[in-house]
Amino acid sequence: MVTAISSTSATTSSTALDQAGATGASLKSSIAKLESQITSKEEELASAETDDQKSEINDELTDLRASLAKLEAQQAQAEAAENAAKTPTAEQAKPALLSGESDKIGSTNYDEETPFGERYAYV
Repeated sequence: MVTAISSTSATTSSTALDQAGATGASLKSSIAKLESQITSKEEELASAETDDQKSEINDELTDLRASLAKLEAQQAQAEAAENAAKTPTAEQAKPALLSGESDKIGSTNYDEETPFGERYAYV
């Protein structure tokens, strides 16, 4: 009985990794499937009677947890890429300059503590 379950879980985890390629929704559903499989394997582990059954179930749990970690890493990368695409860069955030404008014009405010010296203003 344990071998039938182990072959099913191995194929399920590999298909979950294959499905996780493109969208965040498929990643989330694959992660949910793996988490439910891990939960069921932990329940099987608690009800296992022999050491051989326990070791096989532990091996399957290890594989499922590794698959879950890979999917979570893929999801984190996808979210990071999505957030990076949404965040404007410095070039996008600058307002467009009119013809003849310069970054240096009007960039200094003089106050009472500004040292005395020559100032040039072009009108």
